[in-house]
Amino acid sequence: MAIKSWTDYFLDMAKTCSSRSNCLRAQVGAVIVGQDKKIKATGYNGTPSGVESCYERGLCYRIENGIPSGTRYETCRSIHAEQNAIIQAGQDRCMGATMYIYGHNFICILCKRFIVQSGIVDVYLKKDDNAPILHVSVEDIKRELENPEKITITQ
Repeated sequence: MAIKSWTDYFLDMAKTCSSRSNCLRAQVGAVIVGQDKKIKATGYNGTPSGVESCYERGLCYRIENGIPSGTRYETCRSIHAEQNAIIQAGQDRCMGATMYIYGHNFICILCKRFIVQSGIVDVYLKKDDNAPILHVSVEDIKRELENPEKITITQ
């Protein structure tokens, strides 16, 4: 019997978190894990508490209007999974932590800023069960933010 790696284990948890998403466009989950391998917070993409979701409405403004992924965030009703997890954890629990994201193979510019500010040091992403695991260090994100011409905004 092979023991599952910590990365696979936490990405599986992020996948489970993504199942709570009330977004019609993407189901994304995130898990923040401390250096001690203890979960500090989880999050999924969805509307703020008390705000009607696209799932409840049965339509997504962004889908209806062909708005490309990674752009015009002001038109979205949801909070990203990464942001939700950071809000739940608070900065003191994010310092030195690792974030695991399931459902995306990129980090948007808004979440990059949240991640850097929170103190998270590494991010692992997996788009779906058949995709490779991607690793992004916060140092790489910082360099990217310092060079706006190199910022990736779409998948």
